[in-house]
Amino acid sequence: MPVLLLARGDQVSRSMLKQAIEARYGHSAPMIETTKIAMKGRSRVKLPFASTWMPIETTVYVKFPSAIRWDYVVRPVGLPVSSMSEAFDGSTLRRTRMLRSPEVNTDTGLLHSLRSRLWSMAVMLLTPLSDPAIQVRRLNDTTLAVENTETEIRVNLMLNEDMTVKQIATVCYNPLTEREQVYCLRSTNGQEMINGLMFPRQIDVLWDDELDLEMTPVSIETNPVLEDSFFRI
Repeated sequence: MPVLLLARGDQVSRSMLKQAIEARYGHSAPMIETTKIAMKGRSRVKLPFASTWMPIETTVYVKFPSAIRWDYVVRPVGLPVSSMSEAFDGSTLRRTRMLRSPEVNTDTGLLHSLRSRLWSMAVMLLTPLSDPAIQVRRLNDTTLAVENTETEIRVNLMLNEDMTVKQIATVCYNPLTEREQVYCLRSTNGQEMINGLMFPRQIDVLWDDELDLEMTPVSIETNPVLEDSFFRI
């Protein structure tokens, strides 16, 4: 469908956002309410005296605006394969690991962090930004502050010169270091069509500019049926 931009902001800011959406999808942007993205890559694992990289496969399921689930499979060289699932239904984080009892977490700082990271993913897709609950403000020629006024979560959307997405950054709680850091989703190696949807060829996850995860999308499904119970593992 044609880009229908209902986001709030001054004309210059809204024009920048529209250019970014058209740089991704052309003049026919999809409506995305749910998505399933399968990815392969590597994850940094910190050991007592060093860190190493491990191959990882993950499938992420998102139901905008408030639910997300990750299913991980880690394949360390010479060690048994391990799997884990994390699901956030908007109010509670649930985690299951191989051969372990399920965990439930309602820590306020962690849940706010999850909402911030979920919103970062929404901004990476761009199409949820046409909603009237979204406020955009130009910071400079290549950066927009993008706020969801319903959740009061704001991220900075940085664009390349051709108006494609470069990165999304926000300050939130890192559960691994137990402190607030700059969380960044970075698009690298351009973009390509995957199952009919234009998407970044690679997404890097960084905390305070330290690379934590490199993922290459291998398949994308838009608007699969995802029941609320799916996010309560």
